[in-house]
Amino acid sequence: MELNMEPHSLEQLKCIRYLQLAEDEQPLEEYLQRLTSPVSLIVTEGFEERSLGILTKFATCSRKPSTLVVSRYALNLDLNRKYRDRFDSLVRTLSPSNYSIVENRNDGSWLNEALFRTDTEDVIVDITGMSNRSLFAALDRSVQSNRRVFLAYSEPQQYWPKLGDLNELRKELGKSSIEELVDKAEWLFGYEHVVELVEGHEGYDSPGQGRALIGFLPFKSARLAAVLEKESYSEMLFIAGVPRLKENEWRLSAVKEINGILTKDWPVVDLSTFSYRNTVSHLSNLLLSEPGFLQKYDVHLAILGSKLQTIGCWIISSLIRSVTVVTSIPQKYFADSFSEGIGVSWVFELIRPQDVYL
Repeated sequence: MELNMEPHSLEQLKCIRYLQLAEDEQPLEEYLQRLTSPVSLIVTEGFEERSLGILTKFATCSRKPSTLVVSRYALNLDLNRKYRDRFDSLVRTLSPSNYSIVENRNDGSWLNEALFRTDTEDVIVDITGMSNRSLFAALDRSVQSNRRVFLAYSEPQQYWPKLGDLNELRKELGKSSIEELVDKAEWLFGYEHVVELVEGHEGYDSPGQGRALIGFLPFKSARLAAVLEKESYSEMLFIAGVPRLKENEWRLSAVKEINGILTKDWPVVDLSTFSYRNTVSHLSNLLLSEPGFLQKYDVHLAILGSKLQTIGCWIISSLIRSVTVVTSIPQKYFADSFSEGIGVSWVFELIRPQDVYL
């Protein structure tokens, strides 16, 4: 999807230029096979098996990073313990004498320390194990460095919940609604959430204008409900994720159904969970076309979608500073029912928004 508008503002020109400079995701294996210069690797330990994906692909391709830095969350250490032995074994295999560990406190400062410990111009930052909350801070620090940063990401083989899990819940319809059944199910995360503005992306208000929300639909409606309880919006538009794989297409209608009590008669548009560039293009059109959301409202952007959609949101909020970014943080995760296995891994160069020259 490309921008379908004539540029009428500096922000529009920036978005168009960014999309011209940025490249699509490419399979990590292809990137590693073409790699001729030294590269460092920064990985984050997570509670999903796919957090091992980038390390595994390096080992499979028999490529070793020049330096390797492990980001380990300072809190919830037990949550990420399940795959730690395999994680540490891969780290020692790839970098037996040249790896280090930094503490991750979600504020992005860990990435400064990690970059300081690398010794190459090109650095791959694996975002697979990062939460959306910590992802924005990490991206901010990445583009403040003088390094050429590439972002890597691994999909799982199987997302939760599975279709069979959802069908089992449907047998209880009548006793409870679908959104109540899903919210109570021990998948993904719990019912309670804390809503926060994303630091450094708080946007700013325009006097005399109402507020609008553009919200990505999560698989549990309580996460979106927490955001809606915090503000009164004059206008709302919701984005439902279209899975990359055909076998997961059922999730599109499922996420619309689960959030139906919240979206009501507000428009819901479909957008691929894959392709960060597509997210940038789509949001640019919503915000800046004639007449766009930004002409009439202070816009809040609820980043409750996929990792690649979230990267697109970060780019938009970095190019359009008036947009306020909000997220809701689950207070409990069901680590054993989040995803399964390691799927395809992707990589792309992160173009710095401040390098978009007009």
